[in-house]
Amino acid sequence: MVDRAQPLVQDANFDEDLTLPTADGTVQTTGFDLGAMSARGAFLAQCELRISSPALNTTQLPNDDTLTYSVEACDDNSSWDVVLADEVLVQTGAGGAGAAAAVARFRLPSDCPRYIRVKAIAAGGTGDISGASADVSLLF
Repeated sequence: MVDRAQPLVQDANFDEDLTLPTADGTVQTTGFDLGAMSARGAFLAQCELRISSPALNTTQLPNDDTLTYSVEACDDNSSWDVVLADEVLVQTGAGGAGAAAAVARFRLPSDCPRYIRVKAIAAGGTGDISGASADVSLLF
C-alpha cells in the first residue's frame, strides 16, 4: 500500500546536484523559486525537500569532521535571512570509516517564503569533500 501522505513525485525543475565543500567550507544550492509569496497570502501546496548525501570515506570526512545541511528561505532570492531548519542532516566521520550515505526529508511550511535553498557546511578542518555531491530535490 502506498502512503499518500508522503510526497513521491519529483519535478526536474526542482532538482540540483550540490558539489560539496572543501575543509571548513560552505556551499549552497541556487534558490528554488516556489512561485508562492507568503506576504501576499499565497498557499504553498504540500511538498517536501529531500536531501540525499553520499557515503563519504575517511579522506573526505575523517574522524570528528562534520557535514551539516540546513534549509534557508527568503522572498527575494538574495537576502537569505530565514532559517527554516538548522541541521536537517548531519554526517560525522567516525570509527575510521567516514560516514554512511544519508537521506533527510523536510516538509516545507504552507506559508514558506518564495525561495528556498540548501546550505552545506563542512567543519573539522582536515577532510576534502569537494569531489562528491549531494542531490537536493522537491517532492510533490
